[in-house]
Amino acid sequence: MPDAGRSKSVRRIARAADPDRTLAALFAPRAARDDLFALFAFNAELARIADLVTEPGLGAIRLQWWRDAIDAAAHGEATGQPVADAFGQALARRGLSRERIGALIDARSFDIGETVMPDARTLDAYLFDTTGGLFALAAEIVGAEGENRDVVAEAAGRAYGLVRVMRSLPVLAAKGRTYLAEDSLLRHGTSPQAIFSGETGPGIEALLAEMREHARESLRVAEFHLYGEGMTGTGINEAGRTAFLPLSLVEPYLAVLAKTADPLHEIVRINPLHRLWRLARSR
Repeated sequence: MPDAGRSKSVRRIARAADPDRTLAALFAPRAARDDLFALFAFNAELARIADLVTEPGLGAIRLQWWRDAIDAAAHGEATGQPVADAFGQALARRGLSRERIGALIDARSFDIGETVMPDARTLDAYLFDTTGGLFALAAEIVGAEGENRDVVAEAAGRAYGLVRVMRSLPVLAAKGRTYLAEDSLLRHGTSPQAIFSGETGPGIEALLAEMREHARESLRVAEFHLYGEGMTGTGINEAGRTAFLPLSLVEPYLAVLAKTADPLHEIVRINPLHRLWRLARSR
């Protein structure tokens, strides 16, 4: 596929699966945008494997294919898969962390093998490798510099990731899956089975309120180190901060989530113009 056609295909995949990050990437340095789109499209391809396979073994084969494909593309071999070719070339061009990429791929084993997040610790590790990994890799692509870059990526991954977990609740529940931690559900007197039955109650509402507060706490940590407030850090350079622009959408999403009457059935969205304004104001 010619480069122009591949770029359009990759951007289309990224935009369909992750419109917030794709829109945020338009405010990043121009030279970094195609590589950001490739990263987001790559993540989208990994995420959808769980919906394409009927058993974990088949999912593991697909994950291994992606490992091999991006490695081949990074060494100059064309795979014929536009996302694999684009991201493999970005990997080589930017010298991206193979450890981060490997963790991002490995984390998707959970998606294809489990339907219930067992506990809060496992959820935190999952968000570190997935959402946090995406922030960290995006930061590498845009050339983020700052002594606390990894701290920002971890906190950003938790804040933005918790929002995504809450927003995906209706979609995943309809498929018999949930990323709300089972131990947290039980602590609040409810269970994954209640979610799958569509039973919204005080326990689920209390847990979601708790998760919103955890997201806000992580957002505060991320922003503190991102901008270098106080005396404890130098912050992240201007170009590097563009990797973390999706953080500007955390508060608007949390506000809508807090007002949602039926979190098991309502798909949470924010006004597209407000989303654009938040991203533009925060660059």
